[in-house]
Amino acid sequence: MNKKYIIIGAGIAGLSAAKAIRESDKTGSIDMFTSERNLPYSRPMLTKAPFISFNPENWTIYKEEWFEDNRIVLHVGETVDKVDVETKGVTTSKDTYSYDKLIIATGAESFVPPFSGRDKKGVFTIRRAEDIINIKKSYKTDTKAVVIGGGVIGLEAAVELARYGASVTVLESMPYLMMRQIDNEISDIICQKLRNIDIHTGIQIQSIDGDGQAESVTLADGRVFPCDLVIAACGVRAAVSALPDSIKIQRAITIDDRCRTSVTDVYAAGDCAEYNGINYALWSQAMAQGETAGKNAAGEDTVLKSYDTSLVMNSPELSLFALGDMGKNPDLKYEVNYLTSADFRSSFFVNPAQGQFFEKQYIVDGKLVGAAIVGNLSRMQELKDKISSTEVIDR
Repeated sequence: MNKKYIIIGAGIAGLSAAKAIRESDKTGSIDMFTSERNLPYSRPMLTKAPFISFNPENWTIYKEEWFEDNRIVLHVGETVDKVDVETKGVTTSKDTYSYDKLIIATGAESFVPPFSGRDKKGVFTIRRAEDIINIKKSYKTDTKAVVIGGGVIGLEAAVELARYGASVTVLESMPYLMMRQIDNEISDIICQKLRNIDIHTGIQIQSIDGDGQAESVTLADGRVFPCDLVIAACGVRAAVSALPDSIKIQRAITIDDRCRTSVTDVYAAGDCAEYNGINYALWSQAMAQGETAGKNAAGEDTVLKSYDTSLVMNSPELSLFALGDMGKNPDLKYEVNYLTSADFRSSFFVNPAQGQFFEKQYIVDGKLVGAAIVGNLSRMQELKDKISSTEVIDR
């Protein structure tokens, strides 16, 4: 008897799961559900693609023919409202479907802290293509924009808005930018690179003010930043509202090394899942977990492989790479090593300005444990290999 597979979510985790199922099971039925009304696209491009010309159709991962060729039924614009693991049924906005194997790849939703005024007109988050389209509708060349959150999404959005003439302010609650991925020195260099953006760290938002429309952001210390639009880039929360209590959820769905949940025949992958208590919310994580979930749902016995957890930003204004331990463990003794483009005078670049970089390395007992680059990222893969290696580095 042919198996019935249901995949909730059509991001890269769901697509990787579907691809893995079809490679292992040529006959089972696969139904995939997405609440969005377009074909699945590369979600990172929401802030990496040019803001003015953004169109999700330019970043489609698979065309309709791929779904047809692999006999995957893609239910576009059909939201899953309820999962019943007792009857093995999924209820959507249109119908109820049964499954033998279920893969949850629902992703995450943007998190907006509960400060006053967050529901005003002109306050946006960035999670779907329609978010960028709505921001574009509100954007004018003289727009004053406030971005709340100085992580990758916040900075990429800020850079894109500034490129097209907006006056942009970034407000970050942590003492410095991307505190979990980089150190204070690298953060300071980023701020220097982004001189055209007004960046404030260590702040606390009090309210977003205005008569129905966002007109300013007020901090707890009394400072006020006038604005026409606000982008809240404060992180994400796993999208798990349709799931029953029998599926173990902490901050996200708990999975094992086969991407199994606490319920038999139910798997999870991507931004909605956490393994060993960690959810990086990365594209590479979603791909690896999706593939593992799909293979195991189809009857294989596959263990989740390691995946790339590096931070990468690459725009005309800022290129940044960071990976590993950036000197954060108080119990370790670190050696810090610096390199710049001046240390590689024999290198040739068509545009010398693009060859400039600043690199910082953290070394413990002769082993490279973490590194960051601001500028030319040509050494990025070399550093990844050294950090993942057990060998002592050659100085």
